[in-house]
Amino acid sequence: MNNRLRLRPRWRRLAAAVLCALPASAMAVAPAQLQALVSETILPLMQQQQIPGMAVAVIYQGKPWFFTYGQADVARQRPVTRDTLFELGSVSKTFTGTAGGYAAASGLVNLDDPADGYGPELRGAQWRQITLLQLATYTAGGLPLQLPDAVTDEKQLWDYYRGWQPQWPPGTMRRYSNASIGLFGALAVKKSGLGFEQYLQQHVLTPLKLEHTFFRVPDAEASNYAWGYGRDGKPLRVTPGMLDAEAYGIKTTVADMATFMQANIDGPRLKNRDPLLAKAIGAAQSGYYRAGEMYQGLGWESWPLPVNPERLIAASANDSALKPASVEPLRPAREPLPASWLHKTGSTNGFGAYIALIPERRVGIVMLANKNYPNPQRVTAAWHILSQLQ
Repeated sequence: MNNRLRLRPRWRRLAAAVLCALPASAMAVAPAQLQALVSETILPLMQQQQIPGMAVAVIYQGKPWFFTYGQADVARQRPVTRDTLFELGSVSKTFTGTAGGYAAASGLVNLDDPADGYGPELRGAQWRQITLLQLATYTAGGLPLQLPDAVTDEKQLWDYYRGWQPQWPPGTMRRYSNASIGLFGALAVKKSGLGFEQYLQQHVLTPLKLEHTFFRVPDAEASNYAWGYGRDGKPLRVTPGMLDAEAYGIKTTVADMATFMQANIDGPRLKNRDPLLAKAIGAAQSGYYRAGEMYQGLGWESWPLPVNPERLIAASANDSALKPASVEPLRPAREPLPASWLHKTGSTNGFGAYIALIPERRVGIVMLANKNYPNPQRVTAAWHILSQLQ
């Protein structure tokens, strides 16, 4: 979930300062320099945004480097570690995209099929015109950011979708929507006979050995689950909701996220070990619709390099990212572009996450925080770090 946050003038000034400090070209960085680079970027960010704790992983020179800061639980003074569980919010959508990509690669679904062929509950002429791909890419015609609060069970869920009518012809406008990609995740795995959580576990989490990635935190891991903090400083955590697993519900560690990012960097190298998963990762990273400079994948969003960092950062702000935008369909889809900035933001009321990678340079970053802070600040910090790595 993303909450509406405006980038205050002082944060615009900070972003400009960071951009001005960017080097003309990347360079090789020693471990001690990497530690200094990350700390000099993250510690001021935490102070400025009053973030209690953060965990950061940088994928560099073929391996992850981990950096942890601050408190996972302020009241108990429990420090953030590599084992701390954070809420991913909408970064979860990259897992949903990978699961959907797996369903397509295995022949379980065809992304270009009408959605009603995978959900008999979707009665109505509108659903015969909307494809699974359009649900996955927020181009179904204007589904809202969130499901209505009144939708709390399966019957109400399907009643809502049957009654919904598109604002625009499918495939013409992008409107960022949990209700859209959440429905995609549910429908994409339905013919498997498994629920979404079980399908993702079997085909993505277990093969990648993500052993500390959960939808519901088990009792044995409760002590590792960070508290999120609101603007008032009070502790809070995400509450369950319909299609939460598919849209924003994952809790995980920085170590598991680093493994996930390495798989996304090394997707082609998975072909011999797990060809379907390799195809799934490629499908998630592909571009299906273009909105301005951004290519919309399955969960992932990509910007071809070279990219103007000022435009990249500005586009991450909620007043831009959540605004409906016209799109150009790409047929065939644009295959994953190694020379691109591939990224995703994610938030719940008490957490803020960001992931980004540059496949061509085999570098990436994971930033997990137990406070929801403006997206532009996340992108600025990540750009400042990754742009200096070769």
